Amino acid sequence: MAIDPLEILNQRNAEVAKIRGYADITEEAKNRRIAEVNERAQAEYAEAREAGERERAERLQRTHKDVFRVPVPAIATDAEGAQIHAAFRSAFNDVYSVTASPESPGQAQEELERVLAQAERTGDKLLARAAYHRAIDLGAQSVVDGYLASRPSEERAWDSYTTAYEEMNQSRDAFHLLGRSLTERALSSVEQSSGFGA
Repeated sequence: MAIDPLEILNQRNAEVAKIRGYADITEEAKNRRIAEVNERAQAEYAEAREAGERERAERLQRTHKDVFRVPVPAIATDAEGAQIHAAFRSAFNDVYSVTASPESPGQAQEELERVLAQAERTGDKLLARAAYHRAIDLGAQSVVDGYLASRPSEERAWDSYTTAYEEMNQSRDAFHLLGRSLTERALSSVEQSSGFGA
């Protein structure tokens, strides 16, 4: 669970204000204690930031696996699992070959829609999944939506993946990086600590 940087900053500011209020210690002692508080706050913020980044990366990796896995029944033997994976690779190669060099992006999407419709009509779950995976690769959202329309559990996995993907992208955007820079600057500033963020 990520710690709010503002909470760290406010806690640091409160401790600094308390230290500055001590009348019975020297300015040198106050400055030493304030430096210790700042160092602890900076370390806590860095640890919280790293934990948040690690958590986002793990969530993205986990949800990515959920979306792109090939469904193998739990009761399948290793040999059966290998056959299912081989069948999926074959289906994906077929889908890939019909969408590898389209004349336009719309043509690739039309081919994927055709393949998905055929797979749904014939009950070919692996071909449908291959079309879905290829649609994700090509950004053919209508095909992705068509595949997910009758698969609520896979739709939940897709929603979790896209949410994790967006969180990762937002953590790297300019606005977020600016906020992090300003937070780090505020945490390293002893001069502003008596009133910043209070």
